[in-house]
Amino acid sequence: MRRIGYYFSRIIVFYSGNYKTSGLVGVLRLSLALGLCALGPLYSRIGLSRRFCPSCGWKGAHFLPFLATGYVGFNARCPSCQCHPRHRAHQLFYEKHMQLMEKEGRLLYFAPESNVDNLRKNKKLDVKTSNYKEDTADYDIDIMHIPFDDNTWDYIICHRVIEHIPDDRLGMREIYRILKPSGILILSVPIDDSIKETIDYGKPNPLENDHYYYYAMDFEERIPEQFKVTKYSFSDLFSKKEFDEMSLVDDYLFICEKI
Repeated sequence: MRRIGYYFSRIIVFYSGNYKTSGLVGVLRLSLALGLCALGPLYSRIGLSRRFCPSCGWKGAHFLPFLATGYVGFNARCPSCQCHPRHRAHQLFYEKHMQLMEKEGRLLYFAPESNVDNLRKNKKLDVKTSNYKEDTADYDIDIMHIPFDDNTWDYIICHRVIEHIPDDRLGMREIYRILKPSGILILSVPIDDSIKETIDYGKPNPLENDHYYYYAMDFEERIPEQFKVTKYSFSDLFSKKEFDEMSLVDDYLFICEKI
């Protein structure tokens, strides 16, 4: 009964959030998405489209919808490993562009996602994970006060994390501190490329998954200047065929080298 009550309360939150952001259209989109999720395996297998998930190897006709407090994404969530479009793109990036499956050293993954299992297949990488206030990872770390010595990690992955903390610049300075010289931070945040200046809410925004910030095209200016930063967009990295097969949407990755 407790689980049923939890899911019922979440649905109410989803409907309330989608109505606030998109009105009746948001309610209708959410209703359609819930129906497709209920069909689950049947919906994911019937159709002419051919989708592929590099994180787990799943193949089928459709990815499932992704539901959030204030929006819905269709053809997004892998029915096997639950990864999202950006997770699939990240997995290919790790393999083809960073060669992380061949690297050695120590890697710290903040808020680990499903593709962490693939990284652990590389036995030369010592992969550790951290989820703040959760017991599903190796560490429970406040990214603004990281309890590690200076210069101790070769690689750090930090996706969709710093928008959830009150001081994003402090969090990135802490990451810089614990990286070894020439160490690499692989960083991403949600960015709206239609606006120029980041909005700082000053508190968690419940309609945006409790984000403190609405990042714009000026995000790179917030990264500590001590990093050497290379910015990538998915549209530059991946072909149209890969976009179609993995149902990708354009996004950004920042490769930050400690110098």
